Amino acid sequence: MDTTDLSAQRLSLLADIKRASEPQLLKALDTISKLLDIDLSQIAQSGAQPDNLKATCSLINLLKVEQAQNKDWRLNRELEEISEAAVSWLPSHFETTPEDRKAYSDYIQLHCPHGFPWTAAQPKPKALALLYNFSPFQDTGATVASKRLRNFSQTFDVIACSFLHKKKQDPTIERIAEPYVASKYFLPLPASWASWEPFKAFAVRAAKIADDMHQNTQYEMVYSRAMWAPSIYAGFLFKQRNPSVDWVAEFSDPLSLDVEGLPRGTEVPVDEVSGTMVDALLSKYPELDASKLTVFSLAENLAYAFADRIIFTNSNQKLTMLAHIPSTALRERVDKIGEVSNHPTLPRSYYEMEEASLLPDPNKLNLGYFGEFYSSRSIREVTAAMRSLPAQIAEKVHLHVFTNYIPASEGNRRPRNFSKKQFDELVQRAYEGVGAQGVEDRVSFNASLPYLKFLATTDKLDYLIVNDAVSGEHHAVNPYLPSKWSDYAGSRAKSWGFVENGSILSHKPVDIKTPVGDAYEARETLWNLVLQKFPNLAEEDRI
Repeated sequence: MDTTDLSAQRLSLLADIKRASEPQLLKALDTISKLLDIDLSQIAQSGAQPDNLKATCSLINLLKVEQAQNKDWRLNRELEEISEAAVSWLPSHFETTPEDRKAYSDYIQLHCPHGFPWTAAQPKPKALALLYNFSPFQDTGATVASKRLRNFSQTFDVIACSFLHKKKQDPTIERIAEPYVASKYFLPLPASWASWEPFKAFAVRAAKIADDMHQNTQYEMVYSRAMWAPSIYAGFLFKQRNPSVDWVAEFSDPLSLDVEGLPRGTEVPVDEVSGTMVDALLSKYPELDASKLTVFSLAENLAYAFADRIIFTNSNQKLTMLAHIPSTALRERVDKIGEVSNHPTLPRSYYEMEEASLLPDPNKLNLGYFGEFYSSRSIREVTAAMRSLPAQIAEKVHLHVFTNYIPASEGNRRPRNFSKKQFDELVQRAYEGVGAQGVEDRVSFNASLPYLKFLATTDKLDYLIVNDAVSGEHHAVNPYLPSKWSDYAGSRAKSWGFVENGSILSHKPVDIKTPVGDAYEARETLWNLVLQKFPNLAEEDRI
């Protein structure tokens, strides 16, 4: 397309758009659509949002489509400038009406599938996130952190560790926090789950970069989250140098305890960085025993002592972590500043942004399990129930499993940082966690899905299986709430929970609840679910 007509009217268009009210946006939309010969009826303007927002989305969609099809860099530059002008009313609107930000951003993410010039639409960043793992790298922690940034509804700069060649990349996670992230800085460091030297390297470098950024930006808040303890160490170092900035620290689970309730983590080596941390901690709470600090418990205690807010993801977790604080004064501080906030559930629009990955057979009761398998978490109760049902009932059940570790030949590939032996062991763990022997024809193994495609796929199933981690005898209460529950809670599918007595999950509005590990009760439940969906099935005497 020739740029002459568009360029000739460019200044007039920009002037109209920058007045940022509905008539000007609609006028610009009409003018550009005629210049580009595009039918406006093909550009979505649906939704119960103000006309100026709908017009902005329509204009951006039109321009993005034209940019994708056009190879003239001069025209694309013109179109990009018009795009940025079209959204220039949003930063001031979000500043003056912050309560609109989430709803407007969610609307835009649903109605602008080709992209949106978010950097031109955001207020200036006032918050910093120090997150060891963050999108686009696929990880539960990265996903939950993205949802937290959405809930904060502030503009963030993010400093994270690069997990390139360590974890899959999932571009769909980006869409959750994209409206709120002004910049991302990934440190090219080796990632580690439980080693002090990589922890220290990230904390020191992230805090240094954060200090430099703070000089220009003047942040009001810094947020760090664990699992992934290095985030907490970086948050502490930044807080020490910038005490006026509010530090919000989040713990997804007890960091220093394993699933059995026993201490975990190696001793912290004595060096200049750890010495500074321990000295700061003991200066406030000299009654603490520094000799017992591990790479995980030191992170916990630094957040306990210096964070301004602490987020726990469930009340049992808070009780458990409080009970393991040996200092009465420190325990009282954490109890006072600690708050409970479950993993966030996204609105329905996010379940509609991608196509589902499967269309299950409507003549089956379709069960879905999404996630990994551990010694404390399996779904063998379900497959045991499937094996023991009468044939005419059993043949109506199909279990769809989506997990990271399936054979490389089945739509998956071995991560480059895993040896074949390591990968095969994880695949075997998944098979054992399902326990599909004897019902192989009624169990499908699928590779894990990109996050938004996973949300869309949940809507297509009848029941989503969520199970408590089996907590060990050293836990007074089950301190875990499966993060998957927050995703299932927003799905159209019903949920089937395998729960421990008194757990947080046992008190959630799960549609069907079965005691964890009880295969007989699972059999009864599954039989009833089949008959509820297919009431015409002749019910035979139960064996």
